[in-house]
Amino acid sequence: MCDDLRAVWDYAIAAEDGPLPGTSLDPLVTPQGWCGHIHGRHSSKVMAAVRQIEEAYELPRNSVVIRTLDDDQDVFIWVYTTPSGADYHLKWPHPLDGTEFVDIHRESAGTTLLDLVKVTAWARAYKESWHDMRSKRPVDVDRFARRLGRLRAGIVDLLARTSPQQVRELLVRVGIDRDSLPHDLAEAIDYPLDRDPTIPIPR
Repeated sequence: MCDDLRAVWDYAIAAEDGPLPGTSLDPLVTPQGWCGHIHGRHSSKVMAAVRQIEEAYELPRNSVVIRTLDDDQDVFIWVYTTPSGADYHLKWPHPLDGTEFVDIHRESAGTTLLDLVKVTAWARAYKESWHDMRSKRPVDVDRFARRLGRLRAGIVDLLARTSPQQVRELLVRVGIDRDSLPHDLAEAIDYPLDRDPTIPIPR
């Protein structure tokens, strides 16, 4: 399968008269399609060649996701058999990776102030959307889903580096209702059942 993917790339994309001449593809098959690393001096132009890539591999429109790597001119490509796969990929929330400052990556364990600030802001935004929905005010469903997904990802990432109590107290301070949390996360952090949980005493 990978050999076939490379052959199509070499013939239709990387040929001298192709959209990305001289580039090479290092692919890997995934359950939803395939992905790969694109190398070569023309790789930075891959965004302009997305439609030609879709045509070469007989893919539907909007089924390819491209990411330019920071450390060089190489590019990573995700290819899905359906547009919904690419759409889902593009809506993945940004992870909390332990970065302590905006431009400095922190490698030590534990949460950082920036982690907590981000999750607090995400919780407040989600709370607003949740209350709008409950009050039957007009709600942007896409925004609601995006905010929920972002908060969920933030909680999951925080739980990998801190105690459930710290996450629980953060959400209590924001005033998140238990009913608004996914059941598995509410159980994981033992979130209070009361509608208006008591604010924890600072330690």
